[in-house]
Amino acid sequence: MEQRSASELANGISRRTVLATATAIGGGTLAGCISDSGDGASDDTHSDDGDHDHDENSETDEDSELATELAAEMVDAIDDELSVSGWELNGMFVPDYTDSGGPEADIEILGPAYADIVDQGFDRRAMPTARDDDGSVDFMVFLEPEWAREYLDGNWTKAEYYAEIADSEH
Repeated sequence: MEQRSASELANGISRRTVLATATAIGGGTLAGCISDSGDGASDDTHSDDGDHDHDENSETDEDSELATELAAEMVDAIDDELSVSGWELNGMFVPDYTDSGGPEADIEILGPAYADIVDQGFDRRAMPTARDDDGSVDFMVFLEPEWAREYLDGNWTKAEYYAEIADSEH
């Protein structure tokens, strides 16, 4: 059995898992770009042109449609300040953006926008990803529905909610 460090147990995710997820997402994005036949089909991958399709999984079409609508709503909410370059919604919501003000400044934009869509029924983890001018990853944070609910229910202050997000930076 694999031993986990105390920090992995506390945060619920290891650096290796984060890097593997980011690599898989990046590889999947690249593979989608290379193999795209121009028909607009993807697995809920979105660029700034707004095209998207739904993948077939255990979710109902209604659940998938709601998740896609709410993800698009968050993209619209953060786009003016963070310049969203694209986004994916598979098992996780992954918006990429290029106008980062740094983790602390970005969290003040991402946190409320994410809490708003969770309040409307969004139930997926998000991993907003700040990218440098050359497209390489600058940093990522996690946004968990449970954190947003704790904040929305008044169990956490805004500072506690933002601190939890900041602690997930990688």
